[in-house]
Amino acid sequence: MKYIGPFLKINKIKPIDVKQQLFYFSKESLRDIVLHSKCGISTSAKGISSKNISNFDINTFKDVSPLLCIYRKANPILIDMDNKLCWNDDKFKKEINIDSNAFMTLCLMELSDYYNSFHNIDKNKYNLGKLYVSLCKKQLEFYASYFRNAEGVFIDKKCEGSSNTTEIKFIDKDKKFKFSSQALLMAAYYKCSTLTDDESKEDFKSFSFDILNMLIDSKNDLYELSFEELTKLCFALNIFYSYSKDNKCKDLILDISELLFEKFYHMNSQSNMTKETDVENDSLNYINFIMIYKYTNFIKYKDNANFIFERLLKLYDSEKGMFIKNTSKKNIEFTCLEVMLYLMVFLINIEMYNNRDKNSLIALDIFKRQLIDSGMILSWPEAPDLNNVERYKNFSLKSEDLIDEQSFRTTSIPSPEACEIAPVFCKYVTYSMKKQKFKSVKTSFDTYKNMFTFFIILHFLQPKIPSLFQG
Repeated sequence: MKYIGPFLKINKIKPIDVKQQLFYFSKESLRDIVLHSKCGISTSAKGISSKNISNFDINTFKDVSPLLCIYRKANPILIDMDNKLCWNDDKFKKEINIDSNAFMTLCLMELSDYYNSFHNIDKNKYNLGKLYVSLCKKQLEFYASYFRNAEGVFIDKKCEGSSNTTEIKFIDKDKKFKFSSQALLMAAYYKCSTLTDDESKEDFKSFSFDILNMLIDSKNDLYELSFEELTKLCFALNIFYSYSKDNKCKDLILDISELLFEKFYHMNSQSNMTKETDVENDSLNYINFIMIYKYTNFIKYKDNANFIFERLLKLYDSEKGMFIKNTSKKNIEFTCLEVMLYLMVFLINIEMYNNRDKNSLIALDIFKRQLIDSGMILSWPEAPDLNNVERYKNFSLKSEDLIDEQSFRTTSIPSPEACEIAPVFCKYVTYSMKKQKFKSVKTSFDTYKNMFTFFIILHFLQPKIPSLFQG
């Protein structure tokens, strides 16, 4: 019995393991969706790569169908076609949510930064990053051509007719546009301009600043936005600023953030204490104010973040090991996005304050109870093979640098091959307050919630190179 204590201590998961597992899951899931699912309008790998990647070997990417855009919904249950597991295209919801596509492209560019680190280490991984950049350029050109209305702003669309790019036709789904969507794509076009050196570089950069100027000129309209839309706009502007460090954007963020916190404070005043907590927006605003604090160093933004954090902390139930929203409902739904945002709040807080005690335990509880045990993640990719450089610290391939499988996956969730379900987040899980357990999961794939969740993970949890996966 004396060996039980040390054994449990060695195998106990830590916040660094949570970060590493989520990064690996998101990276591999995104690759499967973008290159193999055909859940959208696709193109050929050769058409976007051979001219842009040195020593390009089409055999490396011969089985891929890169997405130019992604559809709104799909069924993640895989079907067997010629002894190969594939997505079921009969279940695709052929509508285009512009935010889903913006986040998808932003995710790919985040990963292109990661794969850039494999130069002179692993040619295929390095070329995958280059493939992603080339694909992002094509995606952004596609969005500009097909996903704008007569006024030139990006809106949601419906796909009609064939998925063949020569016969494709889109119609407007909604005449209204969202400022936050324009800001997300502003960030995407700017980021792409930093990753390319061809003639499109200045065009992409100029286009992103055209969007910024439109937002600045529309400032009076921004003041009338709903709390949710203002929150998303502030986040998109923060992402753009993290890439560009543009002072005009910074001024706009500071202006909007004042109104944002006023709205938050009013909505969470004593008179509104009984209202159901908006975990998604509150968590996103914690991240917003932490980001603003980091690039201004103004204490008031740190105080704003801490004020929000204390309210979110009160939702945590230590006995259940999860957060419970203020509601009288017998069954509580938790979306993958709000669970991930709530978890991210604690992971950021741990890093900010080097707090490895109480908040670390809460983060681990949320990860295990609400993300893993709830069934929210439908399957998990296998860990890299032992001959894969990502399996080793500093990509050394030395046996003494071998990284434990725990840094890549949790063994309690089956692989896609074992359960024949794609490795994605389901839309939501339901918790029964009476039975105090999660109900059976309804298998689903919502691209907006998945792409937003992936971006949160890839942007904030990307490992620092070269000390990959070192705590």
